[in-house]
Amino acid sequence: MKANAPHAVFTTEHCIAVGGHFFSFSNMQQTMFGLVHAFVMDTLVTNTEHPRTRVLLFRMLQYLYKFYVQEANPNSKWLLVDVPSSTFMTYTSQENAASHLPALTNMDSFINIFTLCNYCILANVLDPRTYNFADLHYGHAASATHLSQREEHDYNALSPDDRRYFSYVRGLAVNLIHWVNCHYIFEGGGPNDAITTARTYLHHQIRAILHYKMMAEKENVQGVPNCTAADLRRQITLLFADGLMEFRGLSLLDLTEAASLAWETGLTPKKRGKPLDFIGIDDS
Repeated sequence: MKANAPHAVFTTEHCIAVGGHFFSFSNMQQTMFGLVHAFVMDTLVTNTEHPRTRVLLFRMLQYLYKFYVQEANPNSKWLLVDVPSSTFMTYTSQENAASHLPALTNMDSFINIFTLCNYCILANVLDPRTYNFADLHYGHAASATHLSQREEHDYNALSPDDRRYFSYVRGLAVNLIHWVNCHYIFEGGGPNDAITTARTYLHHQIRAILHYKMMAEKENVQGVPNCTAADLRRQITLLFADGLMEFRGLSLLDLTEAASLAWETGLTPKKRGKPLDFIGIDDS
């Protein structure tokens, strides 16, 4: 079953149902759609958010960054993955290091990569903890003091480590887009460089998310607790107020055409004959 598929469990007799899910590069657009639905509609469309699984999306971006930008050897045989027990169940897996790299041969692959970059750039904007508070049980209404502290100091339930990690993966996403621009061009109508294409797509999805939130409010759908369309707009504005120079120019005034997260480009990727020199954000 693909990501973002409505589903339910029916049994012929009483039982305990056990299931799971996974993320894949080929379904990243649908994954993004599902995450946005859960953010805007909350308990109306899902019985649980699985917030701790979001770090897996960050690790997928780090995986791409390791092989594409940092040029890790794709012929290495084994990749050891050890997940700390403090966050997830402890396990160790072994598999071919490059076996999950997407084939950069069609536009769908690039759109899925750009979608992952979009999520990582918007990680704090789409995290429910951004709109809630460490000393407030999730789902409870925030007090006037809470809201005042958030307005004045951007106080919320995110820890300093969370904020640093979000900044880190946001930088990796920007660097990865720069790497794509150094190695590929897109042929067809409109701009043919990856940075402009990624910026247009990011702006399109941001506008669609805000439009969706505004429409949900009109139908009295709360979504993530303590998050209004005005709160969402403010977090988006804060994100672009400092940094993300390549992705500025976002307009949130007219959202009438932002009715869908999906985006069709009509472009075709082509590898550059000679790669451009890569200059990105220093990740040292």
